[in-house]
Amino acid sequence: MDEAGLCYNRAPVGDICTRKKPGVKASKTRITVAFCANADGTELLPLLYIGRARKPLCFKKKTGAELGFNYKNNAKAWMTSLIFQQWVRELDVKMRAEGRNILLLLDNAAPHVSGDLALTNVSIKMLPPNTTPCLQPMDAGIVASYKAQYRSMQIDHAVERVERGEDVEGEKAYKVDQLTAMRWSEAIWGTMSAKLSPIAGATLGWYCPFTTTSTAATRISQ
Repeated sequence: MDEAGLCYNRAPVGDICTRKKPGVKASKTRITVAFCANADGTELLPLLYIGRARKPLCFKKKTGAELGFNYKNNAKAWMTSLIFQQWVRELDVKMRAEGRNILLLLDNAAPHVSGDLALTNVSIKMLPPNTTPCLQPMDAGIVASYKAQYRSMQIDHAVERVERGEDVEGEKAYKVDQLTAMRWSEAIWGTMSAKLSPIAGATLGWYCPFTTTSTAATRISQ
């Protein structure tokens, strides 16, 4: 499991259609997206989104749950210990109901300090400091792939707006609301199974043999 910030209105870096202008700052409007999957990529847990507002205007007075998302909010749109603990407790309930026991691998970020949660079916192990780029599959390519696909969708969306003759210029062409960003994220996450398996095999190969019949592989969550 790992999380990443997404500045969902920011123009893709290196885009030839936008030029930096004096006094114009890149958009910092952001959400946090948390990713979790089992080691061989056959099971992707629903994404966890963290935004600033409980009901952003684009939600049209609905909650994230009513729109089909696992959505939390706080003033900075960051992962917090409280949000993480609630999420891992819900995961534990799910695993207990399914009669499964799993190992959850985490980096040592402050919000991941779980304390005494009395979990019954989820065991938490922290990766050693400064090793997550090497050992955490989400850090080793999955998050980067997700962001690259998101930026590609942004470009396609901007081109469509220009072709429709909309009055957009520079970074405005890439602006979308939070709900659109979350829906794009859902679509991207649904394609990640094939990408996750080889990356996990490379980073966690010391942990289990990543074969399609490996019971251990399906029991390790990242």
